[in-house]
Amino acid sequence: MNTSAERKNQVIHALPGMGGNRRMYPTPWPDLPDFIAHDWTPHAGEISLADIAKSTCEARQISDGDSIVGASLGGMVACEIAKIRKIKALYLVGSATRKQEISAVLAKLHPLIHIAPIDWLRLSAGKIPNELTQMFAEAEAPFLRAMCSAIFAWQGLADSTARVYRIHGRKDLIIPPPANADLLLNAGHLASMTHPNQCVQFIKTKLHLG
Repeated sequence: MNTSAERKNQVIHALPGMGGNRRMYPTPWPDLPDFIAHDWTPHAGEISLADIAKSTCEARQISDGDSIVGASLGGMVACEIAKIRKIKALYLVGSATRKQEISAVLAKLHPLIHIAPIDWLRLSAGKIPNELTQMFAEAEAPFLRAMCSAIFAWQGLADSTARVYRIHGRKDLIIPPPANADLLLNAGHLASMTHPNQCVQFIKTKLHLG
């Protein structure tokens, strides 16, 4: 793997939410300098967020000095990556820093994921002409099942040198907005897709790009 010392520029990596892919970061996200939006790597039996963080670092060449944007699950994985890489900044979009921030209703329902007909749900979602449901239809069922369990076994963000910025929708029912949100938008859970301009502008101000 390349180290930050071997590369000319520090990279801003973007990780999608559960069931999502790089399409969760539409224009103008690519306007950010050295921005790369990633898909999830093929599921290889990972059962924890720490497992996913490790495989993501290796597959996507995330190095010391890089920054990460993470939407929903992607933000939680970004928090885990900050435990094994010296990440400069974490931009959490509709995400959490600990499992207790996730909706209490989902916390009670998550054990049912092992009997839910995910393949049927994915195929049904794929018939709806909607960007999000199309992404969900393409997601791997074993990955979805594993991550639904993993987030409720997660220990949360530990001490880290990374600067954490939280962008959140005030209408988010999946992960209700935290009291310490740095940017609160008139959005739901998918702020990276529905309010990309505001998200990008906020990050640009933190990068001193205007």
